Amino acid sequence: TSATTANLNTTATPTSSVNTTSASITTATVNTTTGHVDNTTISATTASLNTTTTPTASVNTTSVNVSTATVNTTTGHVDNTTISATTASLNTTSASISTATVNTTTGYVDNTTISATTASLYTTVTPTPSVNTISASISTATVNTTTGYVDNTTISATTESLNITLTPTASVNSSTSDKSSISTTNGALNTTLPEKNMSAPTDAPTTGISTISTNGVNAATNATTSPSFSTGASTIITTTAGITSSASITTKTTTIIAPQIICQGVNSYTLENQLSSGSTSAVLCNFSISEYVCSSSPKVAALSSDELFTLLTCKLSSNVVYSKEVWVLFLQKFAAPLPVALEKYSNVTPSITLPDSSFLNAIGDVIVNNFSAAELRDADFITQWFQIRLRPFLSSVPANFLSILSSRNFSCETYQVVVKAFSSQEPAMQDQQKLSIISNFIKPFLRGQSCVLPGTKDSDWLVKNFGQFRSSASFSDFISLKSDFNGVNAADVLTSSQLVELCSDPTRLTGPQDVNTVMAAVSPNQFTSFFDSLTSSIQRNASLYSTAVKEAFLQAVLVRGGLSSAAVPDSEVLQWVTVRLRPLLSSLSSADVTPYFNITRGRSCNTSQTAVRSLDSLRSSFNSDTQTQISSNIQQLLSGPNGLGCYSGGSFYAFLKSSFLSFGFPDLSAFLSLIPAGRQQELLGSISPGELSEFLNGPNTVRNGSDLCTLLNNYNSTNQYLQTQPVVSAAVGRQTLGCVWSRALGASSQDEVDQWFNVRLAQYLPLLSSQLISPTQLSGASCLSYRKLLSVLGSNYNYSATDFTPAAVYSSIKAYLNSSDGSPRCYNSSNPLLNSTAWFANNIGSFITFISLTDLQSFVSGSKIGVFLENSENIRLFNNSGISPDVTTYYGSQLYIQNPNYNPLSLPSVLLCGAPGSAFVSLKTADSQTILDSLKKSCQQISPEVTAALVANFPTLSTDTIKSLGNQSIGLTEGQISDAKPNIINNTLPVLSVITGWNQGQVNNIIQSITNAGFSINSGTSLVTLGTLIGGVPSAVISKIPSTELLTVSQNQTFITNILKTPVILQETYVEKIVSVDQAKVVENVPDALAGYIPPVLLSSPTSVNVTLINKKSWRPEQAVMLFSSVANASDNTEELSESILQGFTCSSVQNLPRQKVTQLVRACRPRAGRNKVVLKEAQLTCMYNYVKDDSNLTFTDFPADMLLYYSLQTLTKVNCRSYFSALGGADFSVLSSVLNRQSALFTNAKDCLGISGLSLNSTQVEVLGNMACTLDPTYIQNSHPLILEKLKNCGDLSDSQVTAVQTLLFSGNTSYGNPSTWNQQTLEQLGILPLYLDQSFWSKFSSTTTKTFLKSFFPSLRRQKVQSGKLRRLFTAANSFTAKIINTKARALTKAACTTGNITEATIADPSFPLGYDSTQFAVCLDNTLLKDNIAAITEKVIDSSILTSILSKLNQLFPSGLPDGVVQILNAVSRVATVSDINNWNITTIEALSFLMNSINGDWTSDTSKAVIMKYLSVAGNTLGTTEINAIGSNLCSLDPSVLKSITAQSLKSAYPVNLTSCSIEQKSALYSIAKSSFSTQRSDPTVYYQLISSYLGGAPVEDIIALSALNISMDITTFLNLNPDVIKALNVNTVISLMGQNKADLKLFENSTTVRMWAAQQYNSELAVLGLSGGKADPVSSTAAPATTVTTVLTNITITQTNQTVNTTGSAVVHHGSGLWLISLCVGLLTITLHTL
Repeated sequence: TSATTANLNTTATPTSSVNTTSASITTATVNTTTGHVDNTTISATTASLNTTTTPTASVNTTSVNVSTATVNTTTGHVDNTTISATTASLNTTSASISTATVNTTTGYVDNTTISATTASLYTTVTPTPSVNTISASISTATVNTTTGYVDNTTISATTESLNITLTPTASVNSSTSDKSSISTTNGALNTTLPEKNMSAPTDAPTTGISTISTNGVNAATNATTSPSFSTGASTIITTTAGITSSASITTKTTTIIAPQIICQGVNSYTLENQLSSGSTSAVLCNFSISEYVCSSSPKVAALSSDELFTLLTCKLSSNVVYSKEVWVLFLQKFAAPLPVALEKYSNVTPSITLPDSSFLNAIGDVIVNNFSAAELRDADFITQWFQIRLRPFLSSVPANFLSILSSRNFSCETYQVVVKAFSSQEPAMQDQQKLSIISNFIKPFLRGQSCVLPGTKDSDWLVKNFGQFRSSASFSDFISLKSDFNGVNAADVLTSSQLVELCSDPTRLTGPQDVNTVMAAVSPNQFTSFFDSLTSSIQRNASLYSTAVKEAFLQAVLVRGGLSSAAVPDSEVLQWVTVRLRPLLSSLSSADVTPYFNITRGRSCNTSQTAVRSLDSLRSSFNSDTQTQISSNIQQLLSGPNGLGCYSGGSFYAFLKSSFLSFGFPDLSAFLSLIPAGRQQELLGSISPGELSEFLNGPNTVRNGSDLCTLLNNYNSTNQYLQTQPVVSAAVGRQTLGCVWSRALGASSQDEVDQWFNVRLAQYLPLLSSQLISPTQLSGASCLSYRKLLSVLGSNYNYSATDFTPAAVYSSIKAYLNSSDGSPRCYNSSNPLLNSTAWFANNIGSFITFISLTDLQSFVSGSKIGVFLENSENIRLFNNSGISPDVTTYYGSQLYIQNPNYNPLSLPSVLLCGAPGSAFVSLKTADSQTILDSLKKSCQQISPEVTAALVANFPTLSTDTIKSLGNQSIGLTEGQISDAKPNIINNTLPVLSVITGWNQGQVNNIIQSITNAGFSINSGTSLVTLGTLIGGVPSAVISKIPSTELLTVSQNQTFITNILKTPVILQETYVEKIVSVDQAKVVENVPDALAGYIPPVLLSSPTSVNVTLINKKSWRPEQAVMLFSSVANASDNTEELSESILQGFTCSSVQNLPRQKVTQLVRACRPRAGRNKVVLKEAQLTCMYNYVKDDSNLTFTDFPADMLLYYSLQTLTKVNCRSYFSALGGADFSVLSSVLNRQSALFTNAKDCLGISGLSLNSTQVEVLGNMACTLDPTYIQNSHPLILEKLKNCGDLSDSQVTAVQTLLFSGNTSYGNPSTWNQQTLEQLGILPLYLDQSFWSKFSSTTTKTFLKSFFPSLRRQKVQSGKLRRLFTAANSFTAKIINTKARALTKAACTTGNITEATIADPSFPLGYDSTQFAVCLDNTLLKDNIAAITEKVIDSSILTSILSKLNQLFPSGLPDGVVQILNAVSRVATVSDINNWNITTIEALSFLMNSINGDWTSDTSKAVIMKYLSVAGNTLGTTEINAIGSNLCSLDPSVLKSITAQSLKSAYPVNLTSCSIEQKSALYSIAKSSFSTQRSDPTVYYQLISSYLGGAPVEDIIALSALNISMDITTFLNLNPDVIKALNVNTVISLMGQNKADLKLFENSTTVRMWAAQQYNSELAVLGLSGGKADPVSSTAAPATTVTTVLTNITITQTNQTVNTTGSAVVHHGSGLWLISLCVGLLTITLHTL
């Protein structure tokens, strides 16, 4: 079995025909009969092969050297042998077994350790099962039993069944017998085979010598004789036996000398006699070595080692030369004492130079040549001989001796011992001697075996195998002996010349790390010689050296070469720069540049310049980083202490160019740094403008604009440069412009300005940048330069190549012209250059289209603008449609303030847009038409007062006039309309019906006119035709139109848009008609926007629920409550429910829903972007909180912000409190009932959470608190960050003290609104809603014009928001108290006439701020009664001041002494609220329209008496009743009527009405209305929740028994309804009843425990029962006693008698709720059940 097949449990059966080609065996046993290597036991200690082997013809192994094992390719067997080899190969190449054990019976290799290092897998081994050798352990692999292949494996046997171990003693190369021998361990067969092709020895003996080699085994037929080497008479014959078996036999050489030849003529007699005489020591040195050799005396042969030592001492050092043969005989003769003698000699003789080499040659022949194989491998033995005995002679070792050594089969270890011995004598050797050792010993030996052990470093190999002679060898010697020799790894033991040789072969340097290793082995003082030798090689093979390798050489020189030392002369540096480093400089990297320049620092100009020129010639080889570094280092050279030492005058620019060569000129910053501070003028002055231009326009020269500015500021020819040199680079040009720009802008004379802008900067101005025209740059410009620049940048400037736009220019203009005190900049009436009134044309020019009104007002105040307004250039400038309309409007308005009499016909049409109505009052009709036509074309919107003024100039209306007026017909007064012929109005209906903005008086008169003209309003189509005039149609007319027609026109969106702007009564009537078509389809039929008028009762029991349809409509809260439960049940996605539906959330509507869905509904009410807030009442919010308070999965932002008002503050932590208050900041704090005192508690907690201390808030705290600012005390408001003002804008109202605090903060000037002295109209607009609350001290900060202008837009905005009249009145009073005072003061100064403020005209009335500026007195005298009659609605819809309202009512009473007609009553608006009962009694209130208008809460509250008077006046008209329409119109004013009147309301009327707020009603009134409501909703009792929702607003009048009955219906009464119950009823309810009544809302009792009602109720209950609700304040629990049995329980609807122990209570219409013992609870339950059944 082969070692590479590795499975040892296989029998190999030998065959007679072995056909192995090269079977190698280290130790072998030969069959003496067959010649085979056979089943023979071989012992390591004995030799069994001492007989002749007779090979047979069947074995045909031609050249067997046994060191490798070969497997028979036929059988796959290893032929009966023990095999030990170092490598494994299956086809005659290399199978290795480290230790083999042979079976003594079979001769097989059994249970052995086998190591295979390589495997050739091309021989199939077929195992057979006949061998059962156990215990072979395979550590990593086995032979495949099918294929027989071995896969690179190591096999070891863990046990041995046969204990005969053979240790290999020799290794023979397969296929040749060169330099090889195999020996058994006892060396029985010793035949030396000389090295093949060996040359003849150079020191062959000169006398006849015959050397005979005989085989220890009889050579067979194949014996051959190797070549003979002969010199002269002496011949050495070497015979090699042909080995014809598969074994290898080791041979030994014996040299025989013929003494008779040597001793001819030598007489030893004297020697023998002397020694016989006994004086041996004294005479030893007297005789020659030949005499000793040729003596046959036993006395001579018996010389001791000491005597021999003495003899050698004297003879070896003498000049007598003996032949080798003599010394051979000598050594043979004294073989016994010789070793000791040599040792003694060695001890006293460090080294000796032999005069002749014969002695060592003889030692070689006699001693060394006869070392046995074992001795040659014995390190101690060899050490004894070579490092001790022979050491003194080794310094003059001859070549012959060396050749003998090289032929001996030393082991690597013993060879290295010999080398070490030679090395010890190396210092005493001549160079030739050293080379001989290398050539004749080291190299020949190492060619045979390289002595490379696994893991051995190359440096170790070199030291051990060459010793000290490695310095004398060449690098090529090393690689010839060890092909993989890595010189880099051995660099530390190589000489400089060897390293040069190594480095001269670029293939041996794999990278810079190799170079670094090599150069580390070269000392700096060897660099010169090293590179002198290496440079030429690198130059020749430059392309073969990588850049990295060359750079590494370069770095070594630069870092370690010491060339920067001052001790190195410039000449040496130049040699390095120009020669040695030349081939390396092309690899210069950026990191190498500074070290390179370091060698030139401080040297002569020639040296440094030569160094730069050397680099310049290689510039193309350098990358950009390297070139940059070179340039930087050149700059450093020039920046040194004597950096400009090489500058000898002339152009400094030219000098620098010659210094930097092609490495780029320094940029400007570097350039300036090269100029010493004291030489700027000299060096810059040496540069011509042309050179400067060339320099500045170089690539990347100007990197920092400030550097350019430094240069130009110090350059004395800057102006010449600007004028003469072209702008080559736009970038440089812009920077140049930037440097001189401030000079140009600062020019103070017109001539200097012209010189700069027309000459010097002519070619630079197109390069202006945004930075140069920025506000910062222009801020320092003189007015003359500013105007010049403005003209340059005018309409002809090319902006396409700039980084700014005209808009950017204007931004700078705006900053430049901005005035802190309102005085126009660059205007001085006393300066001829600046006194032109064409200020806008000169200072804004073509950029006027960018101006905003705010800008204009910041340039020049309204009080100082007048001087410019009439200038014709300015007027032409503003005659531009591109200017913002509010600017031209302002200009026109200011012009008329400056000159009220300015002729409007002289103004451009765009400026007429700002003219006041008074400007057109005196125009003739034709001029009015002309002006009107111009205004239509130029003005986006014509002000109402202008329209009114112009329309008033048309005394007689015609069809053409109205058509010509078009939309301006809106200015027609009620008088003009009523005075016009009806047919004219009727004929112009197409014009009038599309105009929007009619007041009620106008549409009433128009409808009256067209009706008089015969227009019939009797169909849906006729209503559509009326368009925007439909608001004037009486509701009674609509009631008569068929419902189906009205349903049809509901599809007309224009009609719906128009009807939505009509009075509520009209919309209600329209919806009522549609509802009557099909009450089951009210949701489908009623238009979305009008759904709010559907009676809630009709929504209570929907037959089907179309969530999508319902979701689109606008619902009132009470309607949403009715719809909520069904919609919530039907909805799959609560997130999509509209805000209108979500406002219907109540506990009663969700109590039957899954809690998860309720949570989803609550979450759907959270604030969401793009959606309106879901407005919820307190009871809804507390209900929500009770549902979700325990849900830990929700965050604060998942809730409606208002709900968080009721969050338990005890659960807040420092971790989450900030998040809570941030979310709470969006809440409406006015929702909170004052009794809860939550606002104070919330702020207290917020202070703790946010770290608020003291009485001020920072911006962060204000931001978090948000709307909580609305609840803060004035002290906090006035002391906090101004951001608080923005939060106060969200408040629904502010207290007087808060208003004072707001004003204090504003007046401080420390807000974003600035100092009050700078306030203007924009300030008012930015303040948002706040001016609504501020008092007259605030308004005093503004001029009457500013106030009036602002209120023209602010009042209409507030009215659209339906702000309460009381707030509007407060605003008017505050603003008017100052404005009217100013106006009246001025007027009284002018005249004593009655009307000092100005007659009120149509234009005056049309002003949205009317009657601002008039107090009640002036109003009364300035308003003509006729004008009032013609403009009643126009006046009453604007006036809110009580005193003025009283004046109007007085005038109306004068106009209508018989009482105000119904039509006038309809348009009284707020005037009605100043009427007395007496006044009202004189009114004609006949129509529902009159009642509805009068009851409109927008005009303010009625007193109970006046309300009652109005209603009763209406009811006094025959046919008028308190029907559904009336109830809806009257609303909560029903509480002003007597109960007897209320009882006249029918159940049906109340059923269809909206729920009424009865808070102000008496118990008697509530009771009357409840009785009706109970009947109204009786049909809804089957659904307790619906029934409760419908009747809840009337429950304040419900008796106790009805409330008790409701408690059993699971309705979850809300806290608001509970608190509004009859207090006596509440007192009568026990705890259990209240808990049942409130259901999900019962927790609110604890929340409202401090309310009067809850406290009153709790006082009637026992504390133990109140404890269930967390309440206290009740009665003490009774002491337990034995209860007497109850006697009777009788319950009827009208009379309830409950008898209990010790008490009987008889009640009528109320339930018994008193506490007792015994069967009281049972009695109560029976009573309640009876009541409930009877009631239902």
